[in-house]
Amino acid sequence: MDDDVRFTRALMSMTDAARHLGVPQQTFHRWARGYPRGGPLLHISATDSIRQASVPFIALAEAWVLEGLRQAGVRPQRIRPALEKLQREFGREYVLVSPALVTDGISVLWDFSRTEAGAGLIEGRSGQTVIREIVQDYLTYVGFGSDNLPNRLKLKVFEPSAVAIDPYRSSGQPVFVDSGARVANVAAMLKAGEEPAIVAEEHGIGIEAVRAAARVLLGRAA
Repeated sequence: MDDDVRFTRALMSMTDAARHLGVPQQTFHRWARGYPRGGPLLHISATDSIRQASVPFIALAEAWVLEGLRQAGVRPQRIRPALEKLQREFGREYVLVSPALVTDGISVLWDFSRTEAGAGLIEGRSGQTVIREIVQDYLTYVGFGSDNLPNRLKLKVFEPSAVAIDPYRSSGQPVFVDSGARVANVAAMLKAGEEPAIVAEEHGIGIEAVRAAARVLLGRAA
C-alpha cells in the first residue's frame, strides 16, 4: 500500500471530509481520533493541525460505510473489538471496506454483539436483516477495483447532482461526473460573488449542480 495513492495521498481535512460525506463533524473527528476504549476507526494520516489535509481516499470510504453502520443501529463507540475480530476473520486490515462486510461481516458483527465482549454494540431496535439492507445501500456508492478495495466513491450529499471522488483523477478531488469540473472550483466562484448562471456556463454544469455545490460547501443557497 506504500505507493498506492488511495492510502497515501491526503485529500482533505477532517472537517471537509465530514462535510462531503454528510457526517456530523464531531462524529467524524471521534472516528478519526478514537474512543476511550479503543484507537481510531479510520486510517487517517498524521498532521500537526486538524485544518491540514489528513484524510486519504481509503478513510473517506471507511467513514462512509461506518456511517451506514451507524444509521443501521451499530454503535461506533463500541465497534473496535468487533473490527479486530473481523480483521482476524477476513485476514485483511481494511475490513470496513471489504465487499464481504455486507454478507459474512454483518453476521460476525451480529454474533459478536450477543457475547459479553460485544454487549451494547447494536441497538435493540435493529435486526440483522435491517443492518444488512442499510449497509448494502451505502455500499452501492462505493466502486471496487480488481483488488477488492475501493477505487471510487459517489457522494450522496450532492444528489440529485452526480459527484464522485476518484483517487486517480483530478488529484482525488470531488468532481461533477458529467463535466469533470471540480466542486471546490464551482464553490470558489460562488464565494467570490459570481452569478450562479455564469458559474454553470463556465464549468459546463447545470444550475442544480451549482446549487448543490453552494449547499454542501458553502452552507447556503445559490
